[in-house]
Amino acid sequence: MERFPVPQEKRRVLEAIIRIIDIVAYFIIFVGGCYALFFTPDSVARELSGAEWLVPMWAAFLLIGGGLGMVGRITRIWVLEPPADVAAIAGAAIYFVVLGGTLFQSVTAGVATTLVFYAMIQMFRRYIELQIFGTDPNVHGFTDRIAEALRRRTGNVATPREE
Repeated sequence: MERFPVPQEKRRVLEAIIRIIDIVAYFIIFVGGCYALFFTPDSVARELSGAEWLVPMWAAFLLIGGGLGMVGRITRIWVLEPPADVAAIAGAAIYFVVLGGTLFQSVTAGVATTLVFYAMIQMFRRYIELQIFGTDPNVHGFTDRIAEALRRRTGNVATPREE
């Protein structure tokens, strides 16, 4: 019985497209970190008056999340992605809170806030996906899990799991 609802060749193409989308998403998070660090918008600076220290922290979260996630996805060393996703989520959450103060001041601010929230949700979705596919139920000890995580690489094609 065929286990794949999609022919193998089409599946490879679709999974390659997903991988490219993930790499681009991490790149956008990284660019957002560069933008936050070097070109902080005046509206954000005004919103953060008294808490300007958040800018380098927010930028660091985005730079680490985007950079580490990109490297993890490009090299297929999946263990880099979960901490990258956590950092990206934290950076997006800070941005969301900061932008939330301007949410109803203009349509542009509302759209920007919504897009940042969506990016945060997508990073969370990727984190959950990695938790599902990145854990071996037969490995129990912490050191064994770390060793297994460092050994494992993601492939171009997902293999079916035995239910």
